[in-house]
Amino acid sequence: MLETRKRDHLTCASRAASTAGQSVTTQHSFGFRRNEMTITRTIAALGLAAATAVALTGCSSDSQSNVAEGCTPAHEGLTTVTSGKLSTAIVDAPPYSANTDDGDADGLEVDILNKLAEMECLDITYTPSSFAGAVPLITQQRSVDIAAGAFYPTAKRNEVADFVGPLYYDNMSIATKTGVSSVADLESMDSIGTVDGFLWTEDLRTVLGDKIRTYSSSVELSQDMLNGRLDAAIDSVATSQLYYKDDPDIQVKVADKDDRIAVTVNTPQVIFPVSKDNTALKDALDEDIATMRSDGTLSSLIADAGFDTSANIPESDSTLRVIG
Repeated sequence: MLETRKRDHLTCASRAASTAGQSVTTQHSFGFRRNEMTITRTIAALGLAAATAVALTGCSSDSQSNVAEGCTPAHEGLTTVTSGKLSTAIVDAPPYSANTDDGDADGLEVDILNKLAEMECLDITYTPSSFAGAVPLITQQRSVDIAAGAFYPTAKRNEVADFVGPLYYDNMSIATKTGVSSVADLESMDSIGTVDGFLWTEDLRTVLGDKIRTYSSSVELSQDMLNGRLDAAIDSVATSQLYYKDDPDIQVKVADKDDRIAVTVNTPQVIFPVSKDNTALKDALDEDIATMRSDGTLSSLIADAGFDTSANIPESDSTLRVIG
């Protein structure tokens, strides 16, 4: 994985909290492949209004620029929320994106953002955000340029934001102890789990009926799978690989195509939300992503992040597909 370029050594949240003399605690329950990700945040000693203020605290870096002297951007004349910086909202959604304790950020999408900033000779800043709050930081508060957190290009989201991408595929996976990869194989099993609200959940319910158990998050799903209470767990490939990497008995397979399960035929693409009011930035970053795809940089980042090769989007399928 490319080394993450550090900018601020305190996150916006921790900086604001330390100023107020309060501590901020967050607890996340991740449902990665919902139409809208479910994230529960518990903020100690702060009311909702104060928590919002934390999220909107100014995030400009006090550090010097790390852009190489004489750097020539891939696109001249781009404007951003803060001149000379790509301001990003980072949702805690590992392994896609995550905020770190030292104010940095990590994950595949952070690596991609770092490369985009490098190509455009921009410094990069990270603002921790909830899943639901990330797009409003772009479209309403206008405090960041772009957001990372395994976002799908949904029609509803497209009403308020534009999209950069597609970046990579987010394939459905099947985790079992027998190594099966087809939905047909699941029909002979007794207990299959997935997360409520994911794109494939209703299709699976139609095919498998009452064999399907639904969970509120990937965390709860994986706990039952690890504890032997499920024959199979259905989640995204990257999420399953993260949760089952330490159990050698559980095999994670990309689900075979099955016309009964729509996402196995038209695999969801992941994007970065950006503002509709800055088409020059959107177009530039789209061109940068296309360059990264054609020269192999994007596939290298995907591999370095530990993602399955099935996440790679070929140039032949690089046209963005809006869902819904």
